[in-house]
Amino acid sequence: MPHTCPECGSKDLRDRGFGTEKVEDEIRELFPQARVARMDLDTTRSKTAHEQIINDFEKAKTDILIGTQMVSKGLDFDHVHLVGILNADTMLNYPDFRAYERAYQLMAQVSGRAGRKGGRGLVVLQTGHVDYPIIKNVMNNDFEAMVHGQLAERQVCHFPPFYRLVYIYLKHRQQRLAESMTAQMTAQLIKVFGEGRVNGPMQPAVARVHSLHIGMIMVKIEATASFAQARRLLLQVEQLMHQDARFKALQVYYDVDPV
Repeated sequence: MPHTCPECGSKDLRDRGFGTEKVEDEIRELFPQARVARMDLDTTRSKTAHEQIINDFEKAKTDILIGTQMVSKGLDFDHVHLVGILNADTMLNYPDFRAYERAYQLMAQVSGRAGRKGGRGLVVLQTGHVDYPIIKNVMNNDFEAMVHGQLAERQVCHFPPFYRLVYIYLKHRQQRLAESMTAQMTAQLIKVFGEGRVNGPMQPAVARVHSLHIGMIMVKIEATASFAQARRLLLQVEQLMHQDARFKALQVYYDVDPV
């Protein structure tokens, strides 16, 4: 962390989080008379905490409920007229081809918490990308436009349902060898499957578990192709890697059609 701001030169630098606790602090300052509750992992550790928070909100003992995604799951309140979705961009920027689809599902689900039982509610969506098609789909409640847009994009980029995905994870105790193995196996897979079907080498979100360093490769197989043949080719490449004495301790795992 720098000692001074590179833009203004100020030395008054502090860590500021964007979690539910920080939102709760701000809400209490803005609405000092409101009865505020927070529902997240920390406040629902006991068996009855989750149910108690829901019951208090349902009986209007709580005015403002702040929470993580668990707030949107299957809850039905009669008196909710305003729902706010904070920093929606974090859902859009997740490195997964289903990020937009899941963001739409969650935002539409959260929006459905407002104006139940025939009443009209208001949904406030915070984003820095108002022009993104997925944001407009949510604002217009246009599910079909979201589906058509995502299918067109996935077809161009070779993602499901037009292609099947195989994630290959390579694990080794030495980081240098793990990186070398991943790079060499990527090169071999490109020779077998073609450059357009192989993405890598990559580093997964969790790049180390205990003493094992992890590399990752993604292979895309046409939905109409023989997956049995693809499996045989993948195992042949793995066997070729194990023939190298340096890679005897190589651990290889396959995740087919990852959820």
